[in-house]
Amino acid sequence: MKIATPLLLICLTLVTLAQTPGNVLGQHAFTQVERIGEANARSFYVFTTGGRTYTVRHDGRGEITGPIFIKLRNFFLKMDGAARLERLYSADAGTDLLLTYEVANGRSGWGYIARFDPSVPVFRWFAPIPSMNVGPGLIEGNYVYVTGQDFLAKLDLQTGKYVWQQTDLTKEYGSVFAQFALPEINGAAIVFPEAGAKERTLEVDKVTGRILKGPASLPR
Repeated sequence: MKIATPLLLICLTLVTLAQTPGNVLGQHAFTQVERIGEANARSFYVFTTGGRTYTVRHDGRGEITGPIFIKLRNFFLKMDGAARLERLYSADAGTDLLLTYEVANGRSGWGYIARFDPSVPVFRWFAPIPSMNVGPGLIEGNYVYVTGQDFLAKLDLQTGKYVWQQTDLTKEYGSVFAQFALPEINGAAIVFPEAGAKERTLEVDKVTGRILKGPASLPR
């Protein structure tokens, strides 16, 4: 009987832990990768994570090097005819890598977010960001919040599908939200601060995507 009590406590603890939902990826931000080279000439984006070094060229061609590889591993970013890679952010997702990036064709720009398995290497999925001025994303659990010019969205990291999107901010507030800084969690809401001197913010319900509070507006 004296032995059974500790064993029972251990079993109850294990059951409790098993029943507690796990926050697989926690909360962390994407990191912007600095460009090496000229904006209108040959350029590279180089970063290291998980014991591997990634080099991505301006045309979307990437290479992976690291101690577990015998030779270089190549991969190609989805560009859809764009001429140049303009901006790149990275974040870890367990053993996978998340990349958010912006491309341009000389007339317009747009972006993508992608989940990448570097051990193969292969992309699990790509999701389009229908906007330029792609900002840094914020991961919370199995979701990521992404931004662009007049664009806010929440995306499921398992499926690569959007949970919700806000795409008509100019119509609502009368002027363009050119770019957003890193989002911030505020309880059940997500706050999107505008980058630059204007310092406007939008507060959005995390579940529904409904805007709760905007600049010069009352709570809804």
